[in-house]
Amino acid sequence: MRLNNTYRFLWKIVGEDQQILSHCGKKTQMIFAISGFLFFVLFFLGILSYRYVFNGIFKIPTISWLLALIWAIIIFNIYKLNLSTLSPNKPKYNTGYVMSLFIRIVFMVLVGITLIKPLEALIFKGSLSEGLSKVIAEKIENSSVKSNMYFDVQIASVEEELAQLSQQTNTGRISIGNEKFDFLNEKKQMLLNEKGSTLSETYDLFSPSNLFFIGLLVFNTENPWVWIFTLGFLVIFLLPLFLKFSISPRSKYAEHRITLQRQIVLEEYGKFKLLYPNFLGNFSESQIVWEENYRDAPFNTRRKLNTIELGKEGDFLNQIHGL
Repeated sequence: MRLNNTYRFLWKIVGEDQQILSHCGKKTQMIFAISGFLFFVLFFLGILSYRYVFNGIFKIPTISWLLALIWAIIIFNIYKLNLSTLSPNKPKYNTGYVMSLFIRIVFMVLVGITLIKPLEALIFKGSLSEGLSKVIAEKIENSSVKSNMYFDVQIASVEEELAQLSQQTNTGRISIGNEKFDFLNEKKQMLLNEKGSTLSETYDLFSPSNLFFIGLLVFNTENPWVWIFTLGFLVIFLLPLFLKFSISPRSKYAEHRITLQRQIVLEEYGKFKLLYPNFLGNFSESQIVWEENYRDAPFNTRRKLNTIELGKEGDFLNQIHGL
């Protein structure tokens, strides 16, 4: 009984019908239990992965956990939607079906990469930090060299002007007050202060949080072997899709699900046709009738032949007036 309850919990996680699966064979039950277990594990790995991303950007651990939880719920709801819309009743392998399946798998691969790449960075955090430190040091050095060259030129220009004024004053060629010297000294000090503040701003600009995604890129570039790890994880990430796709169209699960879905559609369609006249005002069912254009309504795959017969004007007026 305990095992059955565990199975039901795992089936519910992947959005499968517990009532149908409870009447299926052990093999089918096990397949969907494995899918549910993988989905459960992947969800929590997703929280850890996305938390690492948000914390790397915002540096606020508490809010990062909340954002990671919300984002993981969004991503895995999309995942569950893909699982629930993948029907074991496979249609013919025509171009439209193959393209639809291909687009779905490509989309899930992209979603999986957004999950695994930060997780890899979390696992191999030491290598990532080392590569990111090299990038930061290189960028700070390049920026510092350029800014130092600019300020050194400006400061040298002011010092040269001060030296010329001092020489001209000492030789008696010009006679000026201290205001000019004070102005140039203040300008020199201002340039020195700006040089120091610019260096500080450069360190802030190239902080690890601002270069977080560059660090991920450098890590994957310098460690191409990590793509083997990525490929293995993607296989696990897509395994629930493949497991459901492996269910035979002739299995008990597929037959029960198709029968139930067909019954639900037919019942809802029957209720719609009964309520349809009520939506158009005070007309009786004989005056307002839902017209069927397909022989297999409401599935609408076989259209009726167009056999329109024109009536008389009197018949039309009688129908309007209910005569």
